[in-house]
Amino acid sequence: MKTYYIISSVLTGTRVLKGKVRDLIHGHVRFKSAMRGILIGLLFLFCSYRVPGGELIMTEEMRFQAERAQFYFLIRDEPFSEELLKKSLYYERIRYQDIVMLQAQLETGHYTSDIFLNGHNCFGMKYPERKPTVATGTYKDHAQYMYWFDSVIDYGLWQEYYMSRGYRIEGNNDNLFYLVFLNCVRYARDPHYISKLAGMLQRDQT
Repeated sequence: MKTYYIISSVLTGTRVLKGKVRDLIHGHVRFKSAMRGILIGLLFLFCSYRVPGGELIMTEEMRFQAERAQFYFLIRDEPFSEELLKKSLYYERIRYQDIVMLQAQLETGHYTSDIFLNGHNCFGMKYPERKPTVATGTYKDHAQYMYWFDSVIDYGLWQEYYMSRGYRIEGNNDNLFYLVFLNCVRYARDPHYISKLAGMLQRDQT
């Protein structure tokens, strides 16, 4: 029974916390209301990790999620930079981040394209028919996002979608393997897309 209570409390706290953080990031609720919800969620989580001495324990995952929420809240109104993009890739646990950074450069023309500047789309993502998405709509036949970092979140969902279908891209640090994967799933219509990425990768390694 105690184990059930702990699991239930953790799940409840996590749902409350994630929901309020998402609303706060996207401006769906007022600041005070969102912060109150976040504190309630944290309270559920902390209470779920009491030890016999009465102290509270924050797990590494809880600390990571708290830092992630703070990061997105603080950069909402910050101008885009590659440094922020790298941090967003880290917080979304994107696989093969070196290649994904090159994709962002290629897809956006080094962050100058209309799709990026007005659609906030870093990766040329299309609005999906099946997989989960955080896109708000479409812009010039591409997915449109409220913030550029939403496209990073969506890229993570895209990777998760293919892993759920049996593509084993986790646990492998070989960038060439990921290029083969991108080619297999036909990430882009450009027949030279993979060779362009390979050239950029070789350039960065020399």
